Amino acid sequence: MVNAGIETSISEPLQANGIDGCLQRIREAEITYILNFGGYVGKSVAMDIGYALGLGKPVYALEPIEDPGITHLLTRVVTPYDVIAELSGNSKN
Repeated sequence: MVNAGIETSISEPLQANGIDGCLQRIREAEITYILNFGGYVGKSVAMDIGYALGLGKPVYALEPIEDPGITHLLTRVVTPYDVIAELSGNSKN
């Protein structure tokens, strides 16, 4: 995404500042993109999704989430390339 001119912040499980740092990054972001390989998300990511939605921010995911109670909350399931196109105004939608 850097090459597309889009600023990114990738949260890692053991990143400094724990959950507070993650919530701060969500507040600062325009969107949240979930890299949920295999469709799995844990409790922390489920909370992140709810927090982003509570702030009125769109939430995208790489794959449908296994939990039907969560997956319907996603803005869309898209590839990173589709998100780049959408954010840069080159979306086909």
